[in-house]
Amino acid sequence: ARRNLPGSRSSRSSPAASLCFSAFDRGMSAQILDIDEEKLVRHFCLEEECKQVLEWFKKQGFVRPEEVEARVKLADKLRELGNKKFQASDFNSAMMHALGAMHCIDFSQARSTLQSEPQKRQVLSSLVPILSNLSVIFLKRGDAYNAIRAADLGLDQAGRLEKFQPKPPDVERHRAKLLFRRGLAKGQRKEFVDARADLHEAAKLMPNDREIRKALENCKAAAVQQRGSDDDKWRGLLSEAPRWARFQARVQRYWRYTKTSTLEVVACFRRPEGVKTLMLIILGP
Repeated sequence: ARRNLPGSRSSRSSPAASLCFSAFDRGMSAQILDIDEEKLVRHFCLEEECKQVLEWFKKQGFVRPEEVEARVKLADKLRELGNKKFQASDFNSAMMHALGAMHCIDFSQARSTLQSEPQKRQVLSSLVPILSNLSVIFLKRGDAYNAIRAADLGLDQAGRLEKFQPKPPDVERHRAKLLFRRGLAKGQRKEFVDARADLHEAAKLMPNDREIRKALENCKAAAVQQRGSDDDKWRGLLSEAPRWARFQARVQRYWRYTKTSTLEVVACFRRPEGVKTLMLIILGP
């Protein structure tokens, strides 16, 4: 069994755990779960690393409150401090602040079950931007694997937030950032086809973001080159004119790429935001 972290309750002291044990004692079938386990920080850290996060948290003079609202407030404060560290290119400190913020709202299953819907919504609203920040921090540290995992979890939590509150504020912006950062991480791993899909979805959510559009165009070109380089090695080898066959295949591939890009640009300008951008380009500011 995993040892409880400092500050966590034993499973017997939790009200939800007591219900489970009393049900078991009455002879009802029950599945044994560690409902006091906190999983968010452990999603990214091994046991020894979790201890380092908790030690860092205490050395900075922070104490995790018991009340949900106070924990969310401290998480938001740590996220903002982490943003300043990130802007100063201190990515290790930014990572520790983000993990510390996550520790603040890392509620066990037992505690989460007892929360009201407004409290759950409040926790998720704080968690999604923390995961978005953590994704780009991992990316800057060259850890594409955990950057993707942070974005995956962030997108999942954004979906949960929408169940509690239809069209919550800023959720589309956070979703676009998470998709963008996951796309960059996949591109870093040379998974250009999957990266292109993420960047395409991000561009649909934020069509006027130049950084996303530029990354998408670069990814499309990289995907075409990656796909073509392997194909061109064998294409036409069984024909009488292998060089001509490879040339034809390359021309067709670039034609498809140009056609797809043109259709996407036309579709973009059909939207109200795209029409405004086109008028600014033609008429000027």
